[in-house]
Amino acid sequence: MPPLSPFPHQDPPSRPRFPLALKIVVFVVAAHLLVILVLSVRGSLDRRVKPETAPATEEPAPEPVAQEEPPFRLRPFPASFPRRSCMPDVRESEACGSISNSLFSPGRDLVFVDDPRVWWESEFDGETDDECDHTMHRSIEAPFRRLVELVCASNATLRVQECYRATGIHSGASLHKEGRALDLTCPDLDPSVPKTSPTNPDQVLPTALSLEILAKLCWAAGFDWVYYEVPRNSGAHLHVSMRRDAPALRPYVDDAPKEVKFLPAE
Repeated sequence: MPPLSPFPHQDPPSRPRFPLALKIVVFVVAAHLLVILVLSVRGSLDRRVKPETAPATEEPAPEPVAQEEPPFRLRPFPASFPRRSCMPDVRESEACGSISNSLFSPGRDLVFVDDPRVWWESEFDGETDDECDHTMHRSIEAPFRRLVELVCASNATLRVQECYRATGIHSGASLHKEGRALDLTCPDLDPSVPKTSPTNPDQVLPTALSLEILAKLCWAAGFDWVYYEVPRNSGAHLHVSMRRDAPALRPYVDDAPKEVKFLPAE
């Protein structure tokens, strides 16, 4: 007979058992550690094979080169310019645009222009008139200065009768209110002055230009709109105007004959 157990009613002790969930957690953690170890070893091998290179630096973009605007080429001389006609044959608002209180700034857009070769009417108006014909929109300065050269080359004197006038005689939509319009003539300033110099008969003194010739010169000089105006209540004159975004003052080609300073059509 087998020997009697001192504990007849108890089973022998068994090994401890781990829950299934704990086994799964341990397996997942071990798998993650294995993946991290493999990636770190692979990265170390890659660094040994491929030497590190400095990051590429972007080269600064070259500065844009400012291109000079080509010189203004004087327009062809019109064959004729009759009274009460205009060039181009459209309304002034179509050629030059209308006035705009929101786009016009006197402090920014107006410039003071002076040339001793020009006869400025405002300098002879007296104290009762506060206009200044030297004040004009910056867009009209370039064609005006070209016109002065053309008129002086014709041995004449340009007369500025009206330029910028914020209030007064002009209509509410007049471009004179922005200084983008000029009223011009070229008469004999003193009819009693002889046409030749008393001391030098070969020297021709400044003389008048007909308004038709002056209108042709205005068009050649580059004004956007030229009108041979013949009002009922005042004398005939030329009304010239410019759009506000016209190019700034720049040189112009002057290779035409002196007696007719314009370029032929290309």
